[in-house]
Amino acid sequence: MHRRDYLKLQSLGLAAVVIPQFDGDLTRRFSVERLMGIESTKLFGQENTQLSRRAYKAFNRMKMAAWNDGILIKTVSSYRSYRDQKRIFERKFNAFTKEGDTGQQAIERIIEYSTIPGTSRHHWATDIDIIQAAKPIEGDSLLAEHFAPQGAFFELKEWVDANASDFDFYLVYTNNPNRKGFKYEPWHLSYAPESVPLLKNYLKKEVIKLAYTQQVEGFSFLTPERIERYLDEHVLGINEALLP
Repeated sequence: MHRRDYLKLQSLGLAAVVIPQFDGDLTRRFSVERLMGIESTKLFGQENTQLSRRAYKAFNRMKMAAWNDGILIKTVSSYRSYRDQKRIFERKFNAFTKEGDTGQQAIERIIEYSTIPGTSRHHWATDIDIIQAAKPIEGDSLLAEHFAPQGAFFELKEWVDANASDFDFYLVYTNNPNRKGFKYEPWHLSYAPESVPLLKNYLKKEVIKLAYTQQVEGFSFLTPERIERYLDEHVLGINEALLP
């Protein structure tokens, strides 16, 4: 590992790890640091809509098509760095353990909806969380009930189900009863032309093994068996259209 990369990992509070080296253009485009959200990537857009160039252009085309059909799409979340995901994970872990959960119980609660740092698809600048604008609601907007019939965002859900694939966006965590891992998220879309090869490289480089070596509060409660099951059920428990 180059000194520059080592210092970058240290500055983020990460354990020193040996980053595997690969030849060719894919090494430059899909480095381990980028796949984990550590390496900064060029983002396009502003505020909550920050994606890769191709994903951002495709999203804008989809947003305009929805607008033409009377559906106003509002972005809640898009790119998320490792540092941001680590902060979310540790905040939830501390809150749940203060409520009386064991370390293992806290982690199980966290990964109902939130990813373990270094494993989030939002690290890739290809995934986005959306709601329907001009539909005021109270409390958390990212709840499945808002996308159900009679819910505030049901029109958006119907439009996305019918049209999102035309722009290469697919729902990640579907309501398929045979799917395990993260709970149903009708708001989470992924730009397949980029996220599929990114996931393929993530698996090829076994990035998840490096993710679990980092200094994150709560990681000491993760067993090898739970790590393997997380890979099978959470990382790979997604819409089949998004699998390599």
